[in-house]
Amino acid sequence: MPSQIPDLWPQELAASTIVTPVTILREQAALLGQKTRQQVLAEVETRNAGEMLVHSFVIVVPALDNYKYELFKVQHGVPSYPLSVASPGLTGKVTSQAAFVDVLGKILSSENTRNVIQSLLAQVGT
Repeated sequence: MPSQIPDLWPQELAASTIVTPVTILREQAALLGQKTRQQVLAEVETRNAGEMLVHSFVIVVPALDNYKYELFKVQHGVPSYPLSVASPGLTGKVTSQAAFVDVLGKILSSENTRNVIQSLLAQVGT
């Protein structure tokens, strides 16, 4: 017997074409391994905090017993923007994908990040 209640969902529920913050972070994480000949890697660890998602950008060094160093965190709800970024020397809200990419570029090219990566590479002996 067919239901008397109509389907109330929208016809189109396909995923959005927006590039999510976690996708951007994962792409950047993959690039670090390429730049360091897989000596220093990066991972994005995601957890939920109530209605928020928290992404930790973590540096990993396989040759040092998988030593991990959290470089920064990103936190957002649904939708993804605005989001919060917490990094040494840089903390604040970001309201768009373009602004997030800009802030991420500043973090990844910062002196602090460079020092962390270079120190870890030195300990690996490369």
